[in-house]
Amino acid sequence: MNNEQIRPVVSRQDMTTIESYKYKIYKPTRLLILGDTDNEAGKRMEMFCDRIQANLPAVTVEKELGEAGAPPAIFIPRNLRFEAVPEGKLLELFLISAAGNVPVEEADAGISAADIQNRIKIPGVIRIYVSSSCPHCPEALSRLLYMAGCTPDMIDLHIIDAMLFADAAAAENVKSVPTTVLDGNFRWTGVVPISEIVDVMENRDPRELSSETLKKIVAEGDAEGLANLMVTYKTIIPGFLDLLAHPRWPTRLGAMVTFEYLAEQAPELARQALDAMWSRFSGVDDAVKGDIIHLFGVLNDSRLSGRLESVVNGEYAEAIKETAREVMADMQD
Repeated sequence: MNNEQIRPVVSRQDMTTIESYKYKIYKPTRLLILGDTDNEAGKRMEMFCDRIQANLPAVTVEKELGEAGAPPAIFIPRNLRFEAVPEGKLLELFLISAAGNVPVEEADAGISAADIQNRIKIPGVIRIYVSSSCPHCPEALSRLLYMAGCTPDMIDLHIIDAMLFADAAAAENVKSVPTTVLDGNFRWTGVVPISEIVDVMENRDPRELSSETLKKIVAEGDAEGLANLMVTYKTIIPGFLDLLAHPRWPTRLGAMVTFEYLAEQAPELARQALDAMWSRFSGVDDAVKGDIIHLFGVLNDSRLSGRLESVVNGEYAEAIKETAREVMADMQD
C-alpha cells in the first residue's frame, strides 16, 4: 500500500482549521460534488466534504453526476470549482471562499473591484494548477479568488491539484506550479499581478475564445450576446461549432438559440457555421445529426436543400431521414 492510500483525507491540523470555521461560516452554505466519485480522486473529495459537513453545521453537501468524462470536483456555487482536496493554506482559502469572502483586501490586490468589473466585458474560464506543498500557490490563488469574487458572472475559476490530476496538467503542458491558464490560450507561471490578467481579458481577440468560455456565455443566458459578438467581428468563433456538436443537450440548445439569432442578423455568417457543421455531420451521433438538420430549417435557405436530399437518400436512421423530410417540406412552404 503506497503513501497516498494510507494518508488521511484530512490531517489533524487541517481538522483544527475546519473546526475554527464553525462560527465563521454561519449562513446556509452549499457545496456541490460534481462528477464520478467511484475513482480515487472522487472518493477523497467525497470523504473530505463529509468531514466538512459533519463539523460545520451551516454547510450542506449535494452530489450531481456532472458531464460524462469530466473530472470530479467540489463546486462552491456559483463560479469556483476545486478539482482538489485542499490542504494547509489552500484549505484556508477554500473555507474563506465557502464563507463568501475573498482572501485579500483591495489595497493588497493592487486593483479595485470596480476597475475589474468595468474592464472585463467578455467572460472567461481560468484554471490554476496548484499543489499543497507549493509555497507560492496560496498567494497566486488568493489573487485569483479576489478577481473571481469581484466578477462572479464573468469568471469561472478552476483550482486543479496538479498531482491529483496529473493527466490534465500534462495535457496543458504544466511543468511547474502555480500555473495559470486563461481560455486555453494564455498562461502564466508563478504569482501573477491581477492587473496583468485583467489586461489580457480586456484586450483578447474574441475570435480566440475557447468553447469553455462560450459555454459559460450561453449557460448564463446570453445567447444573443454571443451572436452579436460574432456579427461584430464578422466571423464564426471555432469554439461555437464545438457547442453545436456538444454531447449534452442543454449546451447544444444554448448554441442553437445563438444560431437562431445569427440567422436573423447575419444569414451569411449562419450559413458559414452550417457549412462547417455539415463537414462534421457524418462523425456525430444521431441526436446531434437531428439538431444540425433542424438548423437547416432555422436558416431556411433553399440553396442547401440538396444536402437534406442526400440525407433522405443516404445510409441514415429513419428518424434522421424523417427530420430531413420535414425540414425540406417546411422550406417549400
